[in-house]
Amino acid sequence: MAIRTAPLFAVAVLAATMLSAGVADAQTRTYSCDKGNAITLTVIGPDAITAGPIEGGTTRLKKSPGDPLRFSDGDYAVQISPDQARITVEIPDWGSAQCRFKPQEAGQGGRPGLGNTDPCGPGFHQSPQTGRCDRNENPPAPRPVAGPARLPMAGMSLGGIMRAAPSMSAPKLASLAEKSGITLLERAGAMDGYDWFKIEFHGRIGYQWGGIMCSDQAISGVLQKC
Repeated sequence: MAIRTAPLFAVAVLAATMLSAGVADAQTRTYSCDKGNAITLTVIGPDAITAGPIEGGTTRLKKSPGDPLRFSDGDYAVQISPDQARITVEIPDWGSAQCRFKPQEAGQGGRPGLGNTDPCGPGFHQSPQTGRCDRNENPPAPRPVAGPARLPMAGMSLGGIMRAAPSMSAPKLASLAEKSGITLLERAGAMDGYDWFKIEFHGRIGYQWGGIMCSDQAISGVLQKC
């Protein structure tokens, strides 16, 4: 197929030639990423491509001025290596991924894309603290014994993400530094041995997982007493 012999995105002139020739195979290339994910790039014009799945959909990207191998739309971007065998995909509030073209895995084949609510493959989980995929190795630590104290209660975040809802798939509201002062307002569900808490941080309301926070008094559902 032409996809294996001709560069796909090197210059706008080549892209225009490919489109006018109507060579479908040469317009599309699928790259394999970590954790069993994959992303497909498709030339749709002399200066534009689509990339997907990204966050469950397809994103249209334009060629960046001064760099014919970088395509972007706001904070979403794809950087293609000179030999077009590798790409770096940048997704806001999710991170970046390195992907490689493998002719033996030339199609999406039902593989998940990037930026999904569950981006980690089997044997991995998304860390509530960093949002990255960590290998499943150790069982969750036991919960502290419940105390008589009630919420609201002062506490501290040990670092990590404050989200719009008590879920790893909820949008990110803020990244909290270690020892950020918070107020625990109420419980909002449980995950991996700890509770989610509705919290207040500098006047903003959001949610954080109890496994990355401490409370002024000993209560269940948090990592420890501050």
